Amino acid sequence: MKSLFVTMLICGAISTFGQAPANCNQIKAELEKIKQENEYLKNSLKINKPVYAVTSDNIEFKLLKAEGNSKSQSITFTFVLTTSAANWYINSDIRSIIDLDGNEYKLKSYTLGAEDYGSSIKLNTGVPIKCTYTFGGILPAVKMIKLFKFDYTHSWGEPFNVEFRDIPIDWK
Repeated sequence: MKSLFVTMLICGAISTFGQAPANCNQIKAELEKIKQENEYLKNSLKINKPVYAVTSDNIEFKLLKAEGNSKSQSITFTFVLTTSAANWYINSDIRSIIDLDGNEYKLKSYTLGAEDYGSSIKLNTGVPIKCTYTFGGILPAVKMIKLFKFDYTHSWGEPFNVEFRDIPIDWK
């Protein structure tokens, strides 16, 4: 009787321990899945986190991304502008960017909010407006832009500029 009990106990232990690795592997797989979901959520929070932010003359200039397109050999800079001053507008005067080797690239296209013509950017107090600037003829070998100079004037004609330097390019 004792030996039957011991045999049953051993068989029960073997079957319990035999399932443990399967459960452990399942738990590890679920843990890995949760880690990947957490990483995705962390990255999604960075969507509107600026690469650089500069405030000049009551306007906050946030450079959200500098993304290269290897097929079209272009780089697009995405900015968000927000003013703390009374509603007004500025005229942007972006012409080119310069890489680390001193090569200058001309502006190919741009959008200023919903506008894709003219240079006027209407700024409402405390309301962000997105602007994009695309430069062409740039090879994926260019990993950094040395200077992006954001020249602009007020509605009164006063010239101002904001400089963004050493901008890393995220090539797609």
